[in-house]
Amino acid sequence: MERTQSLYLFDPEVNAGKMIFLSGPRQVGKTFFVKARLAELKNEDLYFNWDDPLVARAYAKNPHFLKIALAGRPGTPLVAFDEIHKHKNWKNILKALCDLHVGEAQIMVTGSARLDFFKASGDSLAGRYFSYRLLPFGLAEAAQEFTHIVDDPAVFTAPEKSGFLVHLPESKRNSPLKEAVEPWLHFGGFPEPFLKASDRFSLKWRRDYRSLLVTEDLRDLTRIHDFKGLEQLMLALPERIGSPLSINALREELQVNHKTVAGWLEAFKKIYLVFSIVPWSKNIARAMAKESKYYFYDWTMVDDPGIRFENAVAVSLLRCINRWNERGLGEFDLRFIRTAQKQEVDFVIIDRNKPVALFEAKLGDTDFTKAGSALAAMLNIPCYQIVARAEVIEAFPGNRFMVPAWRILALMG
Repeated sequence: MERTQSLYLFDPEVNAGKMIFLSGPRQVGKTFFVKARLAELKNEDLYFNWDDPLVARAYAKNPHFLKIALAGRPGTPLVAFDEIHKHKNWKNILKALCDLHVGEAQIMVTGSARLDFFKASGDSLAGRYFSYRLLPFGLAEAAQEFTHIVDDPAVFTAPEKSGFLVHLPESKRNSPLKEAVEPWLHFGGFPEPFLKASDRFSLKWRRDYRSLLVTEDLRDLTRIHDFKGLEQLMLALPERIGSPLSINALREELQVNHKTVAGWLEAFKKIYLVFSIVPWSKNIARAMAKESKYYFYDWTMVDDPGIRFENAVAVSLLRCINRWNERGLGEFDLRFIRTAQKQEVDFVIIDRNKPVALFEAKLGDTDFTKAGSALAAMLNIPCYQIVARAEVIEAFPGNRFMVPAWRILALMG
């Protein structure tokens, strides 16, 4: 399966000779992605998994072992190190290899939650790498249809000038994008359950996946020992997805203190089980103090169809702004808006803390959201109502658009 990162990740203008650190959730396809790239370049032998004792032994025997592997290869070949962060003193090893082979190889390092954790715990590699994230499939990836992906944020932030409507895919009876929506929402964006397309397999995969996160990643990255409490929190989250999360309410339900619940939620974010978005406010400190909304990376953990759809849109928007940031197109972030008058819009994209576009996810509403209309007018920014069960596009005064999900999600990648 092709991934959107292959369109830009290896661009020398983007990377400027730095190492590539690719992280993301477990089993999201990082190893497959890098192996496919190496196969395309006919350099499969330049993949080194440091879980393999032969790789670590080769380095211990000769720290210049890569010189031999690179000998006689034209250009700047890609070299992939998988799970190197599990090796003792890995940062110094990478630093030495990077300095030794500068200009001779493009080094790529892959890993999941532990790579993020260890990467943040020191600065010996500062200035030597750029970070990227591989997330679950977007709709374009699920359909393997990349022609409509938008790399200019102005398509969303200035729809009249950039011709937003022109960029949308045409409505065709057998559109692969349209046909991919239902299985993508049903089986989720993780490659294995999506490609198997089996309810029985997906149920078992999800159960084993959650167990793996708790028993391995949380055990390795945290000092949390109350696994029963973690499981109770995991079971309590699906019905709270999409709404500001009250830690006090969770504290009372789980019979633990506020600090414990907050710590567990941060741990869930570290292992890529969930991500959070904070409310937007001109006062950043005030925004951070308010209740956040949480979403799963695997939206199939949510049973309610409307909330599951909103969760899938949240992941799609997160993927989109990650790509823009990784390509150096801005400093984008994903938030939501809730006013003192209780007007709320699901998502707002901000650039340098300035709101630039509003998004509302709806399962089947035919009326444009009043909150979206009011906030779009107040902030003078466009608002997009993404509707799962819709067939036609509607444009309203004030840069407001009601768009079928498959057509607008195709632009996000």
